[in-house]
Amino acid sequence: MSGFLKTELPKPPLHLQILNQTERQLHRWGIRLAPFEPDMLREIAMKQSNLSDFDENPLFCAALEVLCRSCEADTHFSFVGRVSIREYIVRALVNRLRYVQVRTLEPEVSRIALEPPIIVIGLPRSGTTFLHHLLALDPEARPLLFWELIEPIAGSKPESRRQNLNRKLANMKRMNAAIDRKHHFAPDNPEECMLLLDTTLLSLSFWVFAPVYEYLHWLRHQNKHDSYQVYRWYLQRFQRETPHRRLTLKAPAHMGAIDALLNAIPDVRLVQIHRDPAQVVPSLHSLIFSLHAMVSESLDIQRMTESNMTYLEHLITTTESARSSGHSWVDVQYDLLIRDPITCVQQIYQQLNLTFTDELCRRIEQFLAHRPKEKFGKHLYSAEDFGTTEVLIRKRFADYYQKYILNP
Repeated sequence: MSGFLKTELPKPPLHLQILNQTERQLHRWGIRLAPFEPDMLREIAMKQSNLSDFDENPLFCAALEVLCRSCEADTHFSFVGRVSIREYIVRALVNRLRYVQVRTLEPEVSRIALEPPIIVIGLPRSGTTFLHHLLALDPEARPLLFWELIEPIAGSKPESRRQNLNRKLANMKRMNAAIDRKHHFAPDNPEECMLLLDTTLLSLSFWVFAPVYEYLHWLRHQNKHDSYQVYRWYLQRFQRETPHRRLTLKAPAHMGAIDALLNAIPDVRLVQIHRDPAQVVPSLHSLIFSLHAMVSESLDIQRMTESNMTYLEHLITTTESARSSGHSWVDVQYDLLIRDPITCVQQIYQQLNLTFTDELCRRIEQFLAHRPKEKFGKHLYSAEDFGTTEVLIRKRFADYYQKYILNP
């Protein structure tokens, strides 16, 4: 499309190109490999887990139906992408089966008191990952690592969870070696706790990894209170493992369900970071494009960018509405975080009435020394890459820009 630059899909390795071509030919002959059929995916999950109780409710069933329909109707998956996303959905269903089983076997989990968790929120690409990593350095903090989040309840081989994820990430990076410039994926990294919502099938992560437009639109309008009760249960189970450490988490997606989060965890400590939307928007487009490109043979860039911006508007509107509830927020400016990370964390601790120790300061200094900005390469992007300008983006997000960037 004219006006959209740097949007060529990466070419997969030759053997994957052959697989994709074979699948396309079979589809022309009326043979669909790896279909997204809800009952079939349920059967696969039950077979993998040796469990059968999904504790289904109408919303869970609707979510699976919409997600599968969106995968078939909205996307142009490569065969490799189709298999990958299908496996991702099956994993969510397996996690659901394990959750239902363990919830029955461990009734005490729901009675565990949570140390008020710290959760970093903010528009995606606003520095939430960097800030989360800094806060997670505190010896009293308990971050959740990627391998724990992707499979929060172990199956029969608990030691394999990290290795399995590491293998999948290696395959992903063979598809696009430059992905780490945009977001560094590693099994032992603190990662987004929105992945815990995959169990409920009401999770933004399905959009992050695949262009499921109908599902994204549907998700925006759902009541997520029950999903966040499941989220709380997971946090209680993790809390039981380390009872004297506070869970330190992050997920921009929580902004779209702040009311449900506050209902589930009334004493949560929210830290919201603010960055100029003119930088947030093209950075988000760039990341989502790369992730969608790894599973797709063609993409509608204009539709992707509009869907991203509509969802950002939803995140802002929902969070601004929740701010009127009286719950306290800690607001952080992206510019301060980048310019002086230690002072930024000190200010957060002061507002949260936490002690900023010499040990934490030392750990932050070591982290900054060994993981400088752009360690994995420079993430290059611009508004013009995606058919817009900084002026137009700021105009679209004018209220947010005025309140949090111009007059913080």
